[in-house]
Amino acid sequence: MSSQETNEDPTPAAADRTRAGVPVWMAVVAVLVLVAGLAVLGVGGTRYLQARSAHQVAQEREEVAETAAQVIINAFSFDHRDVDRSLEQLAAASTGDFLAEQEQWAQDVRTRVVEQKAVTTATVSHTAVETLDRDAGDAAVLVVFTAHSEREGQDDITGRQAMRVDLTRVDGQWKADAVNQVGVTVPVGQSSASVQDLAVPEEGVGEQGTDGQGDGEQPADEDAGATGETDDAPEAGETTPAPTTTAGR
Repeated sequence: MSSQETNEDPTPAAADRTRAGVPVWMAVVAVLVLVAGLAVLGVGGTRYLQARSAHQVAQEREEVAETAAQVIINAFSFDHRDVDRSLEQLAAASTGDFLAEQEQWAQDVRTRVVEQKAVTTATVSHTAVETLDRDAGDAAVLVVFTAHSEREGQDDITGRQAMRVDLTRVDGQWKADAVNQVGVTVPVGQSSASVQDLAVPEEGVGEQGTDGQGDGEQPADEDAGATGETDDAPEAGETTPAPTTTAGR
């Protein structure tokens, strides 16, 4: 028998190990690498989708906040020289009950703004998204703003207040279907004189005896304390009525 015949291994295992010139161990490693790659791809894909979803939610929250802020600006900014344009802008950003109720007070706003030759400007300072349901297309945003009103022959009025704007998505666009005041209007600047002039109740007056609350003391407005103004505040009822609605969620 020749040396060539002696070195040959006729077993099937040897044939498998050398078939096509690829060792079995290399094939096993290739399979493991493929499985690991698919696992990494799956995890990476999931994280990408999660990040994309979070980004979309953040974008929509920003969108509803900006929409609510613009609604407040439209609702509380009027110029007697072009009041109809202001009312049209507000109507374009409204829907549902809020749009329907504008028909009830729009004429009153128009009349008073023109008669007083008023120029009212709203400036939004803060917004906070209270709720956002992307599937239902509903959202609610709290908006804090300052409204400054100038009227011919009368003292200027500046007040800070907060409104809750309920929004609904209509044909892919967010619109206000309810606007309601939260808390009370706080006068600032010269208008804060009425707050400064409030007398501090005597100790014990108005006490209700519940955990030290209801003792009748009311903190002075922060803006009021800083001004030191003593001029009388404008009479109540002279401002343009707030465009609010009885609707809301």
